Amino acid sequence: MTDVAAKNKILVLGRPKVNKAQIVNSVVSKTPLDYATAIDDDEDGAKIEWSLRTRYYQAQLEFWVDNTEHLPSSQIDHMKEWLANPDLHSEATSDIPVDPSIAQLQEHLSEVVDAVIFVFDPADPSSFTDILPWARFAKLHAPGVLLCVAVSADGKPVEANKDEWFEWCVANGWEWLDLTDTDPDTEYTVERLREALESNEWANMEPIKKPLNHNAPPAATPVIAEAPSITAQDTATAEPQEQETKSEWDGFDDVARTLDPARVDAMHQALFSGENENDDMAGVLARIRSVRDEISQMDQEKARTRAAELAMAVAKMLT
Repeated sequence: MTDVAAKNKILVLGRPKVNKAQIVNSVVSKTPLDYATAIDDDEDGAKIEWSLRTRYYQAQLEFWVDNTEHLPSSQIDHMKEWLANPDLHSEATSDIPVDPSIAQLQEHLSEVVDAVIFVFDPADPSSFTDILPWARFAKLHAPGVLLCVAVSADGKPVEANKDEWFEWCVANGWEWLDLTDTDPDTEYTVERLREALESNEWANMEPIKKPLNHNAPPAATPVIAEAPSITAQDTATAEPQEQETKSEWDGFDDVARTLDPARVDAMHQALFSGENENDDMAGVLARIRSVRDEISQMDQEKARTRAAELAMAVAKMLT
């Protein structure tokens, strides 16, 4: 049974008919998305329990699935402006317009929600503006996981310019996950969504205790060998290894010199701009882990570039 008061809830939001329930079922059951089954409206508002278990810890979580609210035109216009200028709210959040009732609801949700999954259909670009209230929620309350998931409501390929959505997500601390990507080698998968949730530090997570093996033989007393003397021959042998290490750093420098400063700045903002009185180092580390998980899904060339961007973004914080 899920603890009602625990901060272990995963909020899944989007318009009706965007396969929110199927996404949740795929995460929980580890099965591919099934677009053949349509979602009934009454499935929204559902609560789905999930017993998350990894090699190292376990946690009892709960998905809360609900529809997004229809926004007034003034808020839609504001979100369009923010989309055109992703850094619009890099610091200030007080001027993000939301209805007072939504703001009050979010205050209560912040006590129990530590992940937000926003789902929209790129075939209906206007539906992205529904993220506005939850972008405010993310800025103010910094949940551990923020995922923006693009899906096809009917399972058909979607042709859309997704760069502006991706750039907005990077600038504002959301992980972009395009489940409409038909590339067989894509890193955008339900498995990646599950990994993002598994890597979060849930408030109710418990380490998995391995049973003691009482039949195991006692550990042998370690024998400390005398340190060998270093000869001239050993020094000569070590030189190629030093040169190899140096060449690896040279390779990193070569990649770093080709980086787009704008992408490094965007990642720096995504990692560190959320720091305020409601955000702590755990939130920063969670975002860094999310980027590292993303890198692990890339091919070698893309991974090297992305890793260099991450290193440079972190370095900017230290300078």
